[in-house]
Amino acid sequence: MKFDRIAIALVVLVLAGCSTSGTAVLIGENTYQPVKPNHVVLLVSPPAKAHEVIALVEGVAATDDYFTKERTEAAAIKAMREKAASLGADAIVLTSKGSAPYGQISTGTAYGTATQSAGTISGMSTVSSTSMGWEKITFSGTAVRYKGR
Repeated sequence: MKFDRIAIALVVLVLAGCSTSGTAVLIGENTYQPVKPNHVVLLVSPPAKAHEVIALVEGVAATDDYFTKERTEAAAIKAMREKAASLGADAIVLTSKGSAPYGQISTGTAYGTATQSAGTISGMSTVSSTSMGWEKITFSGTAVRYKGR
């Protein structure tokens, strides 16, 4: 039963959209009052305090002409923190960070010449192009709530 929930949660997180967003899949049946996003701390390992995992959370943001990679990462973390806060989490234990290219604009010009002699065609072409793509940055983690607070 617990494995099924985790498998479903992972599928939902993988299918999350490409714009800045925070998503969550609840793990337990308990619900809590929301907290302020700045109350939610980011951890790289599980806390020493007694706690329960309340959700799998994810923050996704995409770079474009206006965002640097650092600002995009900050936007993804902010989205994840806001989602965890809406569930009443005290902390997020980061489990992964990933990035993937998406979307591409290519422009180019091709020049060509061809000559025909005795039924044979030979040619030469030159192609130049410029490409611009974006990057989607994703942070994933588990939202935890401290017991006995």
